[in-house]
Amino acid sequence: MTAPDEDETDGRRADPADAFAALSDPLRVDILRELSAHRRTTGEEVTGFADLRKGVGVRDSGRFRYHLNELRPNFVEKTDSGYRLTHAGLQVVAAILAGTYTDDVSKGPVELDSDCPFCGRPAVASFRSGACFVTCGEDHPLFQWSVPPNAAADASLPDVVDLAELLAFQAIEQALAGACPQCYDPIETAVAVTDGSEQPTFRAVCDTCGARIAGPVSFCLLVDPAVAAFCRRHGLTLRDDHVWEFPFVGDDAGGTVVADDPVRVEFDVSLGEERLRATVDDRGDVVAVDAPDETT
Repeated sequence: MTAPDEDETDGRRADPADAFAALSDPLRVDILRELSAHRRTTGEEVTGFADLRKGVGVRDSGRFRYHLNELRPNFVEKTDSGYRLTHAGLQVVAAILAGTYTDDVSKGPVELDSDCPFCGRPAVASFRSGACFVTCGEDHPLFQWSVPPNAAADASLPDVVDLAELLAFQAIEQALAGACPQCYDPIETAVAVTDGSEQPTFRAVCDTCGARIAGPVSFCLLVDPAVAAFCRRHGLTLRDDHVWEFPFVGDDAGGTVVADDPVRVEFDVSLGEERLRATVDDRGDVVAVDAPDETT
């Protein structure tokens, strides 16, 4: 239970500039780190004042209390038995530990055991500025997604690519469910048909935090259970295969716009002797999946 003192904010949203100004002193960052470490090592969320001060290594009680109070109520909450991280505090510590704000990791380029579906040349991966990029010798863009620097620091580039693909499709699933994958506020998805473009694109932009998702409409197929099951029957899974290796990409495998208002995109996919037809609506949802009889 929270003590009824200056932690109460009457439901008012803190000014972002004031909130992040509280992190300007290294001692305050150390306090957040110590609260996080206590939570991880003991399984307990709350830490007493004396134990927290001892863990941070500050002898001056008054100085320590001043800096601790500067973190309240945005990042640290005072309870009857001590102090604990708020949700915002947990997010900030996670970003610090992940190196999101501090680390600069670069890797590659490295050839992958995979070929570009457009030209047949080896796919090439690299990591820089917190993002994983996959192209080929002809510079065909095959895949791109953000990965925390700490996850890439000691990993091989193929492993970084695997993680990036996992994060991307988790984000697509979450966006299609209506929640921003970054801040969890409502987000709208859309399929856009751009003049001069051969293929429509899937897009989502969060009005709250500005998070963006952009990619081929075919990415939406891979988060649909019926389409995923069809691929799995033919030995293709997101766990074992790269997104550009699925039969929804390549020179002739893109979707066909079958309606403009609202937009409908139809995909015909053949694997082995089995054929599947999937229709994607103007939000990116797969609204129809069937397997028409093969014609001879």
